Amino acid sequence: MNSLDKLGTVITTDVLVLGAGGAGMCAALKAKESNVDVLLIDKCGIGWNGQVPIGGGILAYVYPDYAEKWAEKVTRDSHYFNNQDWTYTFGKYMHKTTMDLAAMGITFLKSKAEINILNWGPNIYVTLFDAPKSLVALKKTALARGVKMMDKIYAIDLLKRDGQVVGAVGLGLADGKTYLFNAKSVIIATGNCGYMHEKTYSSVLGEGPAMGYRAGAQLVNAEFGSSYVWGIKTLGKELMGIHFYLYLENARGEKIMGKYYPELMVGKHSVYTFDPRVIDAMQKEVKAGLGPIYLNLMGLSDSEIAGLAEDRVEGLTQLMANDTMKLLKEKADIDPSREKMEMWPRYLYSGGGLRIDVNGKTTLDGLYAAGGASSNSWSGGGGGQGGLGVQSAAVTGFVAGENAAKYARENQRLDIDQNQAKAILERVLAPMKRKGATDAAEVTYRIHEAVVPMKYNRQREAGRMKEAMGIVQDARNKLSRVGANDFHDLARYHSAESMVMAAEFTYKAALMRQESRSGHFRVDFPKRDDKNWFK
Repeated sequence: MNSLDKLGTVITTDVLVLGAGGAGMCAALKAKESNVDVLLIDKCGIGWNGQVPIGGGILAYVYPDYAEKWAEKVTRDSHYFNNQDWTYTFGKYMHKTTMDLAAMGITFLKSKAEINILNWGPNIYVTLFDAPKSLVALKKTALARGVKMMDKIYAIDLLKRDGQVVGAVGLGLADGKTYLFNAKSVIIATGNCGYMHEKTYSSVLGEGPAMGYRAGAQLVNAEFGSSYVWGIKTLGKELMGIHFYLYLENARGEKIMGKYYPELMVGKHSVYTFDPRVIDAMQKEVKAGLGPIYLNLMGLSDSEIAGLAEDRVEGLTQLMANDTMKLLKEKADIDPSREKMEMWPRYLYSGGGLRIDVNGKTTLDGLYAAGGASSNSWSGGGGGQGGLGVQSAAVTGFVAGENAAKYARENQRLDIDQNQAKAILERVLAPMKRKGATDAAEVTYRIHEAVVPMKYNRQREAGRMKEAMGIVQDARNKLSRVGANDFHDLARYHSAESMVMAAEFTYKAALMRQESRSGHFRVDFPKRDDKNWFK
């Protein structure tokens, strides 16, 4: 028996993809085109996991002849924070990516056998696709093309040899086994961090950036991208549609958006569920004692509600609005034409991730990243377009898959360092050897107290962020007292550990950046500081 076999089940491949959401699936499919062995693993059930199936079915699209001007606009809107090489690559890639996804089995809304391209704003467009079945379709294609898959495998840490990433350590959540994966190249596509504070993005918990950081990879943009959306409190979801903001009222029945953003009350505007201006207005009203905030559609007919944005996105917004109103009536027994609905600012997830170049390569040889686990440096917060998250998963996934496969073809597989593997497994399994004084859920709840409140994570100020860091430190202290009876407990422990690290990354970076720029706003430094930060 090989001595490594005593540590766990050893599996070899050319390209190892960690995470089988949209980015991971695209990476695996693209890597397989280079005729290399590809293994795709995920802690959830492959085909039903990740963020794409619940993302609304919107895919951003830019016509090729407008791609360069689009990249220029994103650069301006991001306050020049974006990686411009990536932005131009992204813009040029979008048309091809859309066609590739269709060829790989995703069902798009079509007209006369052609993908329907719908207007989202001046020179910016979207397509619609069948989101709930999208990953199932890609999985079917990937299996047919020879991509190997293993689900219910929780990747925890990376393996290195001579400075190069050579694989990963995983826990078998269904079989209780430990796994040592040995690969020529590894792609991290495990998503960003949703902190498990609500159901929507409960499986993306920051594991990828955390394992990359422990291995020595650089992170970037952690202070940006902590995203809040606005939605209906009773329904527990964001509100899809771009003109509902016109009907937001405070407790006195006063329209709120005109107070702070009067320019949005005249002319044509597209104000999406993730637009920070709406969150800002809601927060200011509540702080002034005028909350809660309501959406008042009383007196409007169903067709009027559905058509609130038909002048901008014919068909598309009606579909989104109808979906929301249908859910209200069926799930919450609310008739929006007869009663006001309380609104809430909902924390979605944090941004930042592994630093990658335009080839998807991290700062470690043999390691690539895609999707939310990468830095999204193409955007810098300047995208301002629905469906860019899904398009980002596809573009970065295809780029990482192509280049990870190229690396695998050109390099020999290095053996796993047994001593390193043993040390990592000792760390990974340590909670099973101690009697816990608390459990991982307590750590998770404590992290929620630090990252979800807007006073800490949106309206940032040094004193409040240091207070939040104190809460995070308390969560870390609790983590050291968590035990595990089985691999399910152990997985919850490592999820909590990743969330602690994600919160630390965010606040440490936010404290360092003493300015306001893009998605990062400091109350105590409300202006851009180009002298110190614009290089």
